[in-house]
Amino acid sequence: MLNNQLSQLKDLLKIHYGYSEFWRGQEQAIKNILEQKNTVVVMPTGGGKSLIFQLPSLILDGVTIVISPLIALMKDQVDSMEKIGIPATFINSSLSPVETQSRITAIRDGHYKLVYIAPERFYSGEFLNLLNAIKVSLFAIDEAHCISEWGHDFRPSYMKLREVIKLVGNPTVLAVTATATPEVREDIIKQLDLQNPEVIVTGFNRPNLKFGVIRAGESQKYSSILDFTWQIKGSGIIYAGTRQKVEDISNYLTSNGINAIGYHAGMENEERKYVQNEFMKGNHQVIVATNAFGLGINKPDIRFVIHFDMPGTIEAYYQEAGRAGRDGKESYCIIFYSPADRYLREFFISGDNPPPKVIAQVYEALLSYEDDTALVTYAELAENITENVPDMAIGTALKILEKEGYVERSHEKTGLAHLRFLHEIEHTKQQLSAKAKVQNQIFDGFIKHFGEKLLNGVEFSPDDIAQISGVKREAITRLIKKLADENLIEYRPPFRGTEIKILQRVKPLDLKIDFKALKEKHQRELNKLDQMESYIYDHGCRRKYILDYFSDDSSHECGTCDNCVSGLKTPEDNLSCHSRESGNDMVDDEFKIETKLTQLQTYELYQQGLTIDEMAQIRDLKPATIIQHLCFLIERGQDVDINKFVKPQVQNSIKKAAKKLGTEKLTPIKEELDDKISWDDIKLTLAILTKR
Repeated sequence: MLNNQLSQLKDLLKIHYGYSEFWRGQEQAIKNILEQKNTVVVMPTGGGKSLIFQLPSLILDGVTIVISPLIALMKDQVDSMEKIGIPATFINSSLSPVETQSRITAIRDGHYKLVYIAPERFYSGEFLNLLNAIKVSLFAIDEAHCISEWGHDFRPSYMKLREVIKLVGNPTVLAVTATATPEVREDIIKQLDLQNPEVIVTGFNRPNLKFGVIRAGESQKYSSILDFTWQIKGSGIIYAGTRQKVEDISNYLTSNGINAIGYHAGMENEERKYVQNEFMKGNHQVIVATNAFGLGINKPDIRFVIHFDMPGTIEAYYQEAGRAGRDGKESYCIIFYSPADRYLREFFISGDNPPPKVIAQVYEALLSYEDDTALVTYAELAENITENVPDMAIGTALKILEKEGYVERSHEKTGLAHLRFLHEIEHTKQQLSAKAKVQNQIFDGFIKHFGEKLLNGVEFSPDDIAQISGVKREAITRLIKKLADENLIEYRPPFRGTEIKILQRVKPLDLKIDFKALKEKHQRELNKLDQMESYIYDHGCRRKYILDYFSDDSSHECGTCDNCVSGLKTPEDNLSCHSRESGNDMVDDEFKIETKLTQLQTYELYQQGLTIDEMAQIRDLKPATIIQHLCFLIERGQDVDINKFVKPQVQNSIKKAAKKLGTEKLTPIKEELDDKISWDDIKLTLAILTKR
């Protein structure tokens, strides 16, 4: 029976996926499913986890339910299944109750074999009742590390899965993830209440990925990343810690000739989808994004993943870096690091771990509402908190209260915007340029919809006006900002708040919350940050450090990371010179991706007695880049005689200025010196002064 089923699945593997054989670990996991054995699978990104639950769904009697946190990508996942002939659908909060009921009926009638469900749907008792009538053969949990508080991406909604599994008849359970330490694997099993499951770990090693760390100041990061993207011929992801940085980096790259596009959670859903599709189709070389981008993305030809800021955990880093090179070809995973990066991560950790006092005060603020259902903003709740905490901390406090059954959060509610013209309509229209077609189009949309009412003031939905005018919502925002800045209109943005239901009313001091466990969680996250920062400073093999972290038995030195190929290793060494600002070009080529460290290649040419221009010509680099390499080598004790490049009397002048002004910044030194002394002269001389 089992052999016949496996043979059938191999035929289906060829028909639907185009493969003749299973990848490592897939066949054993599928055997377990066919034998109704609960299984936890840990495979690296790109290892083929999804196929493990997608393929068996075709021959199982009932339905395969897939729990996924990727609400924004569910439609794309379903579309990709339909393209290869697998009948699939999804159910999440974007559907109306009528549409949800319709899909449940279709599932019950056998129209679908694979159903993606967002875990948040299980908060609805009505929805759970609908599931009762469905025969579930396989209960698959994607991104299973989300259920573990020991993991890097814990989601409270996953905690309900244990009872949901029982509710749908205790079907076979499959939990899959790309990043799970031994303690996280144990916690997944515990939280799901799996009895004697088989754990399949195929290993975390990705031999085609080359890892590196570049220490650089903020301004230096920009120029280094620009040079990097020029060098690598292929698609890349640049992760940044904040939305503002995403916009700054994408604008910088675009203005310097790189075809880049930005993505973050603050964008409208349609815009995010557009950006994602543009990148996936190859219309843009680089996508600059927060960590909101990437889960569920299957683009095999990503040649590099750069982190502009240090990630918060090794798990998060390896998951994001693992999006490079899924086609097995050589790809690069680089972190740009400055000590200030840690402060950003500590800020996020603080927001994700509010102190007990803040949780109690948020609850107390909710109790002040007479009705058990309140529409509130984080700003309103913050007014009742004695400590200065970010919005993120208030959101986390609400999540904790929800998890413990004191409140229930509904979806974000958005009110209408207010708009009133301060002048006659025709006068206002005349302030728009005739060439601004989109602005005139939007203006006409307002007139068509409201007419003279605009003079008295109207309430409107930006989305409705966008639809009437046939433009994107962002274009509406830009026009309104222009008119408001010119004092042509009175505008009040839409009210945005969260609907919260108070389920229990008790004294804040009587809240039954395990604050000790929350304190331990906070400490774990700080420890994980320490381990991430240790990776930055570690002088050993980068890949081995990561594999050791995951307790991977195949751990060994890779021979290809920056530390392995560098003959200049010391515990403090990194790949870049000290960060210094100047009024001139900064580092142009911090990290030329070769099998040998780029600075060492320059050193070999220097030893042959070549001039800076000759070295630059041979290496196809700018002379300023060669100067930077020589600085790097000098600072690390290599024998470089700068008398060949800088006259001794010029060096003496620079040293006197540096003694007077310090060596942290180049600009004051340059201003102190004769105009004939170049930036390159200064850089080389200062490298001698800071030599180890």
